[in-house]
Amino acid sequence: MKALNYFNVRTFLAIAISQVATFLAIYFHLTLSHNILLFSLAIVFPLHFSLQASFKRREKALEYLSLFKAGSMAVHYSFQVSEDLADDKKGEARAIIKSLFAGLAGQLEGYQPGFAPMQMRLNEVMAFIERNRESISNRNVLRIIRYLKDITDSATYLISLVSHRTMHGIRFYATLFILLFPFVQAPIVLHILGAHVPEWVLYGIAAVSSVVIITLDNFQKLIEYPFNPKGPDNIRVREFDFDI
Repeated sequence: MKALNYFNVRTFLAIAISQVATFLAIYFHLTLSHNILLFSLAIVFPLHFSLQASFKRREKALEYLSLFKAGSMAVHYSFQVSEDLADDKKGEARAIIKSLFAGLAGQLEGYQPGFAPMQMRLNEVMAFIERNRESISNRNVLRIIRYLKDITDSATYLISLVSHRTMHGIRFYATLFILLFPFVQAPIVLHILGAHVPEWVLYGIAAVSSVVIITLDNFQKLIEYPFNPKGPDNIRVREFDFDI
């Protein structure tokens, strides 16, 4: 099950840190009379920002994938309705258009940055037009160029996601406070509940708190890149392929 990807080495590391922090608090009688809410906000805000940005990125990626497919289909049909274009040339155009999506899907699934490969395929479309200029009307050429703009806009955004996502500063900030949280939580919980519950309850509270926080962080990391095949909620790029 892909949902099990929410639990990984980071989960066990977070639990281990929480248990060590609780042990130190109990062993050295470390207590802290303070509201844990303020420190919790240092974790909640960056996590909330990162999750919100990731969801928006996913929705935008779906929008641009749809635009890419629509533009590619429009270019394909523009070639197919050219009455003076020979059938073998239409087949060549079809192969060039199909290579556009194959190249994009390969880059997104393979984490390959850079627009150069897509630019080469777009150049092939323009080169095909130049070779068959007498068989394609001016109106059709202008229409194809308009559709190529949609393809270029969408491909540029989608490929940019390979390298540009949530800011590294926000990620570092969230991770830092997630690791520090058990060392603040343990003395506070010991101060509030230490005299009323057995020690194993304190260890349990620390473990559950750490699992909840690190699981949210793992979830954000999985949807950070909307084309990550490990994420159960991520985009399946191949579903946007077109049968022409």
